[in-house]
This record gives sequence, C-alpha cells and structure tokens, in this order.
Amino acid sequence: MDVIKEKCPISGAYVYIYTLSTGIKCYIIPKSGFKTSMAMAVVKFGSGDVMFKQNSGFTEIPSGTAHFIEHKLFDKKDKSIFTELSKNGASVNAFTDFVKTAYYFSCSDGFYNNLKLLMDMIKEPYFDKSGVENEKSIIKSEINMYKDIPERAVFSNLTKLMYPDTALGCEIAGSDKSVEKITPEILYACYNAFYTPENISIICSGDIEPEKAALIVQETDFTSQGAERIKEEIVPNKINDYVSKRFDVSEPIFNIGFNHEGFEVCPENTYALKMVFDILSGEGSKLYERLLNKQILTEPLGFSLVCAPNSVFSVISGRSQKPAYVANSFIKTSSLLIKTGVGDTAVKRIKKMYAGRVIRGYNSIEAIVNAQADLAISGFSLIDTEKAIADITSDKINSMALEAFKRSNAYLSVIK
Repeated sequence: MDVIKEKCPISGAYVYIYTLSTGIKCYIIPKSGFKTSMAMAVVKFGSGDVMFKQNSGFTEIPSGTAHFIEHKLFDKKDKSIFTELSKNGASVNAFTDFVKTAYYFSCSDGFYNNLKLLMDMIKEPYFDKSGVENEKSIIKSEINMYKDIPERAVFSNLTKLMYPDTALGCEIAGSDKSVEKITPEILYACYNAFYTPENISIICSGDIEPEKAALIVQETDFTSQGAERIKEEIVPNKINDYVSKRFDVSEPIFNIGFNHEGFEVCPENTYALKMVFDILSGEGSKLYERLLNKQILTEPLGFSLVCAPNSVFSVISGRSQKPAYVANSFIKTSSLLIKTGVGDTAVKRIKKMYAGRVIRGYNSIEAIVNAQADLAISGFSLIDTEKAIADITSDKINSMALEAFKRSNAYLSVIK
C-alpha cells in the first residue's frame, strides 16, 4: 500500500493518506493524547443517485434506496453489527445525504477491533425478504417524523422548489410509495453497483497508529462488481422562486437557496464562496449589524454548501418576521460588493478568521472526521483545505462574488 504523509500548513496536524491495493483510500489523522477515537466508512452512493448501467442493462433506483441500505447493512444473518459495536463500548451511527452514505463509531477503548467490525459490516450485505419488509414500516415512520421537524421541512420545501421532479427534490429517505418498491433484489443490485473499493473511503482520527489501522482496512476483501453511474440531468426551476408553508412555529424559519451552475467542487472554490458569504453577512458585517439593529434578525445567519450529483447549491438559513426582506437585502449587498470589490485588508482579516476556525476544529475528533468525509467524496483531504485557505486571494474572492448570489439564481422557502 502507498502512503503520503503531509503536514497541514495552518494547524500543523499530520494527515496520512493510504491508497490501498484494493482501491480503498484511507485518511488517518492521528491525535495523540485524545481519549476518544473515531472511524467512518464513507461510500459514494447517496439519494441523488438514480440509475446505473451494468452488463449493458439499465437499473432505476427507487427514491430512498441508499438510505434503506444504510439501515439494513448493520444486520447480518446471525448477528447485528450495531449490537456488536455497542457491546465493545462504541457509540455507533450512520447517515445518508445526496452523495454519500456514512457509517461511523467512536470509542475510548478497543478501536482496532471496532474498526474490523466496521469493515466486516460494509464488505458483506444480508438483505432477507422478511427483514426488508419489516424495515419498510420503520422507515415510513421516520419519513413521517421528518414532516414534523420545521428545519427539515423548510429545507425539503426548498429543494422541491429548486429542483422539481428530480432526486434532489425528493426526501433522502424517500416516500411511502418509493419505499414500497424496494426489494432485496434492488438492494443487492445497488450494493454490488456502488459498494466497491473505488467508491469507499475510510477516515480515522484519535490516539491511534496509522499503519495499524490501514492494515486492518487493507485486509478487507470485497466481491461487489461495480457499475457505471448514470447521472440525472438537473434543470433548476425557472418559473417559481418562492414557497411558503404554514407550520406551528413561534417565528418564521427561512432558507434562501442559490443554484451555482457550473460550480467546480474543490477546496479553493468552496472556501472562496464561504468567505464571500461571511464578508456579506457574517457577524462582523454591516448588513448583519443593520438587520440586528432593526430587530429583523436576532441571531446570525447560517450557511451551507450542498454538493449533489450534477448540481451544487448553497443555503442561507435563519429566523425572521421578514424573511423576504432579509433575502432582498442580502442580494442587494451582494450586488454592491461586486461593484466595490473586496480589498486585500478584508481578505487578510477573513483568512485569519478561517485559520482560527481550522485550529479550533482540531479540538474535536468528530469535527475532524466529518470534515474529511465531505472532502473525500471529491478526492480531497484536510491538507488541500488548509492550502486553499492559506493561498486564496482577493482576486479569487471577487471572481466568486460575481456569479454566486444573484437574484436570477435565488429561491426562498419559508415556514411560518
């Protein structure tokens, strides 16, 4: 197995990147003296995957299939890996998003045994008919539960508004109707298509020995065949840009979505976009101060970048009695920034702020692993992130600001 060991330029942390003979990539960030260690298996298969081609045939994937596999992969014919990990003192969980499924554990003892269990879990599925049928009712209950969570509902309404009649406009867990279409045969077909070494990254962090962890991953054999991923054509909604739903909330919750057509996913672009947002409306910005003084906002806005198959969009989230006013103010401020530009002094200040965030992030094993998981899907590491922050220029930020937050690519979802 090949290994690259490199020191991050801002945090000083070391990242070991193993490319194993099986095709799996292993990202290991040792943190000496930490009581907790964590491992995550990241599979490049999410709710945004809708079809694959194998042996000259096309297979359509029912909405919610990736999430269904997430639920069932813990169960084997004669045991539950979830139970085995829990008995070993590990805290276990999993999640699915548009582009990936992730399985992870954290523990204070027995890390290497737990890592072996994690690898045993993902290398071999067991999807029996009765187990699949029983799981359907559990997942349907989960889908209905999501409908009662305002923050989830406002985001779901936003994606349905932005990308109607696509996988991005569907719930990650699917619908009652789509879940009913899932069979053991479909689960096995999708597992064999996507749970291949080339689609898997393993991330480990804590007081661990990198080579010892990598060798455990190296010894895992996969028999899955792989398939050609067929990406869905995504065309953003050009007719409607606003949706509002009634909900039992004390203050309206809103998501402002911006479709970023042609966005190249890489750390430099990602952080340039995040910096533009912070310059425009972060806690130290004039816009945030003005909205705060007018009592239109009472807390900072949130920001996230969502990278889905064939589409990238950002979401600005918050609470306000005047969500449309917040959205219009943000877009106007963005237009003004394009005219005036961002100077070197402001860029130095924002880069210093981001460097501080990076350093603080290394105090949390969970934050380290989750950050690397998001990067691994696109083939990047924490090293690339820190290099991007260190090297980013005012020209790059101004270039990103030109296209990022225009009225023409904006959408607003409100729960009130």
